[in-house]
Amino acid sequence: MKRSYFFLLIASILLSNSLLAGKEVKLSYQLKQGQKYALEIKNNQTITMSMSGQSMLLKQQMTMQQDVNILSVDSVNNQSLELTYKSILFKQNAMGMEIVWDSQNPDTTNPMNQQIEQSLGKMIGSAIVIVIDEKGNPISLDKGTAMSQQANLAGFESGMMVVYPDNKLSIGQSWQTKLQPDPKSDFIIESTYLLEEIKGKYATISFNGTISGTQIMGEKAVISGTISGKSEVELETGWVNSASVNQKLEMEMEQQGMKLPMQMSSFIEISTK
Repeated sequence: MKRSYFFLLIASILLSNSLLAGKEVKLSYQLKQGQKYALEIKNNQTITMSMSGQSMLLKQQMTMQQDVNILSVDSVNNQSLELTYKSILFKQNAMGMEIVWDSQNPDTTNPMNQQIEQSLGKMIGSAIVIVIDEKGNPISLDKGTAMSQQANLAGFESGMMVVYPDNKLSIGQSWQTKLQPDPKSDFIIESTYLLEEIKGKYATISFNGTISGTQIMGEKAVISGTISGKSEVELETGWVNSASVNQKLEMEMEQQGMKLPMQMSSFIEISTK
């Protein structure tokens, strides 16, 4: 009896997996006006810079709380999202010197913290409005006049949203995308996505790709790199419930006639609260 039950259980699992493997889903963003989300974005990165023959290593940790408000959905299902930074905790270690800046309890006595306050502090309470189509392709991006340059690649508006294909998908199927997170910039992310799993009301999607461009944060630069990770998305709305992203960038910026080679390695985690 035990052996029969064991083989029956195995057969049931195999049948279940077979049915799931053949199941097709149509993924797209189906957000509704008035919906609200709260995001936590954690960015751990290591930056190596070369200047005048000297090399400098920066280790940074940034934890951001961001509110998302769905402003509108038009007749062709283009969706307008308002992203507002509520808080930022920034930590940096540069050549043994540690800096901590907390937007909820800023230290204004430290000159370095005052500089960070002038930069990151402007992001708090400032809204970014991004319009996407139902596949997740950005149509427009308005960072607002008060938003600092760090916002370009700091959060959810940086292209972390999954871009879906036109066709239905089954488990194990892949698709390619070419994403321009900011329509006003030539920063391009080309990715291959793979639908790995469907479980309950969520789908797991992995991705890897390349990054290229000739400007970043408003400055001229030669940019190349790679991106990879995994996202859990809600089947009903297409919304990213959680994501983990590895990003490696090689950059050469030019300021005042001086070329600044830079390498950046980032691990980004996004979760919907």
